[in-house]
Amino acid sequence: MLLDVSGLNVFYGGAQALYDVGFQIYRGEVFSIIGSNGAGKTTILKTLAGLIRPLSGQAVFDGARIDGKNPAGIVDLGISLVPEGRGLFAGMTVKENLKLGAFPKRARAMASESLAGVFDLFPKLTPLQNQIAGKLSGGEQQMLAIARSLMSRPRLLMLDEPSLGLAPLVVKTMFEIIAHLKSQGVTILLVEQNIHQALKIADRGCVIKTGRITMTGKGSDLLTDPEIQKAYMGSLQ
Repeated sequence: MLLDVSGLNVFYGGAQALYDVGFQIYRGEVFSIIGSNGAGKTTILKTLAGLIRPLSGQAVFDGARIDGKNPAGIVDLGISLVPEGRGLFAGMTVKENLKLGAFPKRARAMASESLAGVFDLFPKLTPLQNQIAGKLSGGEQQMLAIARSLMSRPRLLMLDEPSLGLAPLVVKTMFEIIAHLKSQGVTILLVEQNIHQALKIADRGCVIKTGRITMTGKGSDLLTDPEIQKAYMGSLQ
């Protein structure tokens, strides 16, 4: 087990966003969290990234508690978040954004090797190294956001809505990239609006509804569950 989350309760001001949330992620798997907008998916990722502190509960990453730890310390342990909206430095170049991704001490010594690796994975970024990030297309920006996170040499890569707002062909490419990362042994926590694709690629996953985990299981089992099909996907014919 790489990540063990139990009993997380999170509030935004006086409103509770997560209720006793718990799940486990094992090394090398893709774990998908699905649910409707506002269900609490992004709140889980932000809490694990240290951007929100839980009122109670705990998250243990490879034996070390990370709940309440600051974001920089969590990145140093090997957890990287690609946020919804990408969070790029829009006025900086592609290469400058990538180099910033290797800021954690554990990644600096391998920055050159990591840079070559992300350009192999994202060949479309190679001729764009000196392009300003804010001038890239949506698909290129998403590739850059993932590439920048990979520069930190993550042991757990968290992706928040990686296909949001992208054209269908680019979405297909995005999931091919996720599948490739999975084949390379990267552990991935995926929050994704495209529930069919998210469960298709997931080893396991869970359903969150109004801040509560209501179902956990294999991705293939969740994908064919009649209640999930009716609530989130309609017919998959």
